[in-house]
Amino acid sequence: MPVRNKTNSFFGFLAAAVSSLFTKSTKKTTTDDLRKAEFKTSSQNMGVRFTERIRDVFRLRWIRKL
Repeated sequence: MPVRNKTNSFFGFLAAAVSSLFTKSTKKTTTDDLRKAEFKTSSQNMGVRFTERIRDVFRLRWIRKL
């Protein structure tokens, strides 16, 4: 049984080495990429309109966070 484990480990290592040779390298992220990925917190852009009633419910939570 131990010989089989060593053989499987060797083939696993070999497969990992070969697959790492054929992977595409990723390019470095730039500040422009991060700026594009940033989530803008505007409710109107999401299509949600806050009525006064909804604002009154959440106002206390907003004030606590500040």
